Amino acid sequence: MAKKQEIAARQEALRTSMQKLDPDTYRRIREDFYRIADNLKPLAEDLEEADADVRPEGPLLEEHFIFIQMYDLLRKSELGAVV
Repeated sequence: MAKKQEIAARQEALRTSMQKLDPDTYRRIREDFYRIADNLKPLAEDLEEADADVRPEGPLLEEHFIFIQMYDLLRKSELGAVV
């Protein structure tokens, strides 16, 4: 239960900060967030599939792992719950 309260508090603090922004800045942040959120995992998957096409495993797979880590970090963000 404490974890849910911690997340709710983070979301509320973030929401409060976002509401203080001018509308254009808020819109740009929202659009940028969703542009990244919508494309990060497909990019990682595409890199993994491309690596399979060019065996042996190499730089494309390394890039896949980097972008998967970025995706995992993005999922920890509360920004999506706010914007």
